Amino acid sequence: MIGEDVRKPALSIMVLLVFAALELAAQPPRSVASADKDYLPAGPFLFEPGTIQPKFMDAFNDRPAVQSPDGKLEVTVTAPKKSYAAWLTISFSAFPDRSIQVWPIQASVAALWRPDSKAFALTDNRYANRSFVLVCGTDFRMGEEGEGLGVPITDLTPIVEKAFQEPARIYYETDNYETRLFYSKVLRWIGNTDLLVGVSATTVGSASLPDRGMKEWDLAYLVDVPDGKVVRELDREKLLSEYKIKLPQ
Repeated sequence: MIGEDVRKPALSIMVLLVFAALELAAQPPRSVASADKDYLPAGPFLFEPGTIQPKFMDAFNDRPAVQSPDGKLEVTVTAPKKSYAAWLTISFSAFPDRSIQVWPIQASVAALWRPDSKAFALTDNRYANRSFVLVCGTDFRMGEEGEGLGVPITDLTPIVEKAFQEPARIYYETDNYETRLFYSKVLRWIGNTDLLVGVSATTVGSASLPDRGMKEWDLAYLVDVPDGKVVRELDREKLLSEYKIKLPQ
């Protein structure tokens, strides 16, 4: 789970993030064709037409109701627009007023239902230099106030971050490097247990490695969600040939 400092950042942290976002905006953009309603921060993973992709929602304007495959549940964003106090909520399609708050968001998210409708994956674009991948369950529960939805949340971000350390360590031939940007993104459910997670990162080597300075990474990991393990790393060729997801050259 993401710690309390992520859920309720102090005002001083928010100010620093604003300046960080402005600094990033001033950098030259990567030469990537923008996908329709792509994730924020924008990423290079482009889905071929007709392929399933996560639904974009933000805290301000775009708030579609994303229905589960079985049609019984839906997730959307609630709270006054133009507000940083928005929530991702889940409700019964037949009773939209019976909604349950699932996750606080501050900028934008992208949601993708699991095929069996018992969970959905979430990309939380919370910070200017980092995004998170979560899996939210929908198990029913009974409480003193009547029936509701259980929403256990699993944070997969540390799992893919740890997997990414290996290729970065091999490239720099040392652990002495810095990860400046790390965006993890939901790409595709593979059945009901495995989740394809994209990673866009920027690393910087030490001054002792002048020929191995800044490097941009775009790759993907197949995560076994129940076991919490990465089972496979995929490069651009495998992403395109097996899952019809393109990474620009």
